[in-house]
Amino acid sequence: MPPKITTSREMIIEAGYNIADEDGIGQVNCRAIAKKLGCSTQPVFSRFPNMDELKEEIFNYACNILEKSIADRLESSKEHILLEISVSALADLARDHSNLYKLIYLSDFRSEKTFLEEREKYQTNQLIIKELTTRYGIDAKNVKEIFERISLLAHGICTVIATTTINYSNEQVIKIINDSLNDATGNK
Repeated sequence: MPPKITTSREMIIEAGYNIADEDGIGQVNCRAIAKKLGCSTQPVFSRFPNMDELKEEIFNYACNILEKSIADRLESSKEHILLEISVSALADLARDHSNLYKLIYLSDFRSEKTFLEEREKYQTNQLIIKELTTRYGIDAKNVKEIFERISLLAHGICTVIATTTINYSNEQVIKIINDSLNDATGNK
């Protein structure tokens, strides 16, 4: 008798992530995941009693993959300008994986009260804040206000990329962000 194949939580989350990437989070359901995994719906239902819990796990998984992607880009970069690397990663995500961009930034899975609180949860964003403080000599309160402004601008541009046929190159997005940053810090 062949060994029984076990469908793990991780396999279910990854399958849901792939469906969300291909078709959007709205298409993630028990049947679609079971079909993707080649199993019945029973393993999905047994590991996730409701779809809200599963979709939240898929959201967290997507956020972690993005965070790792930014960290990997930073590690392989010779420039080490974290803000530019991060902005490029966001623009690439919006352009190449618009459904994941929408899941991460345009869905209701956010848990924090403000945009800034949500951004500060991630290590790379904490490093950007530190980098801005060091590079521009800005105090903690002002650097967070500036970081929030440039983050909102970056996410606005990336939302346009993800939701319309309008496209900006990474270089264009970086220039807009750097120009805004220079305006905010008084550096010309």
